[in-house]
Amino acid sequence: MIRPVAIVRYERLYWAAFILDTIVAAMTWTQREAIVTAYPVLAKATWILPTFQAIGIAVTVLLWYFTARAPSVVAKWVVVILAALSTWAAVQALATLATGSAIVGTASILSLIAEALYVAAAVHLFRPGSKAWFGQDDDADFDTDTDRGNVA
Repeated sequence: MIRPVAIVRYERLYWAAFILDTIVAAMTWTQREAIVTAYPVLAKATWILPTFQAIGIAVTVLLWYFTARAPSVVAKWVVVILAALSTWAAVQALATLATGSAIVGTASILSLIAEALYVAAAVHLFRPGSKAWFGQDDDADFDTDTDRGNVA
C-alpha cells in the first residue's frame, strides 16, 4: 500500500519532535542526573537514566514503525494518548513559567516546541488518508482536498 500524504507528514513531524526531545534530554542530562542522585536509594543506580532513555527511544521507534510503516490501530491510539499527555505536560509547564516558578531557558522552549510537533503529528493520524491507511475507511481515496496525492 502506498502511504498517504497525511502519514508522510505525520512521520516528519514525529521525527522532528523526537530529535528535539533528544536534544533537550542531552541539554538537561546533568540536571536529571542530579535529581536522581539526590535520592539515597537511587544514588548508586547510575544505570537508571541511560536505561530509561534507551527504553524511551525503543518505544518511540516502535510506535513510529507501527503507525508510519506497518499500520496498527493500537499504536495509533497509543500515540494519541501520549500526545494528550504531552499536551497536559505543556499546559503545566506553561503555567509554571507564567507564575515565575521556573526559569525560561532554551531547553524549556525546545521542549514546548517538541510537544507541539508531537501533537501536530498525532492530528495527522486522523486525516482522511490516514483513516484508509489504518483500515478504518475502506472506501476512502487518498486524493482528497486535504491530502493531495500519494507518497511512497
